Amino acid sequence: MMTIRQDLDAVDGVLRQTFAIEPFKRDYDTAFSAIAQILHRYGIAENPRNLRFRFILCMQEFFDGIPQDQWRVKDPAFVKQSEDFAIAKFREWVLEQVT
Repeated sequence: MMTIRQDLDAVDGVLRQTFAIEPFKRDYDTAFSAIAQILHRYGIAENPRNLRFRFILCMQEFFDGIPQDQWRVKDPAFVKQSEDFAIAKFREWVLEQVT
């Protein structure tokens, strides 16, 4: 039997695998469809596109916290930091929906 922690780790893994791929080759539809299937176990019936939009909002929260003139979008470490932040925020959102 899966636990919420294992499912959250699975969501995290799907997102990290997606971001490990070159940006223009990423398959966000497949990634968020897999996440939607995981969340469906908890009665969260979200459309994969809505989940993708929710994730974008998590990413936007990172950028909202930094003045635009300090964005370093060509710096892989900065981009990684934004992805990690968004994954953590998305994970928090999932946990809020489950509890």
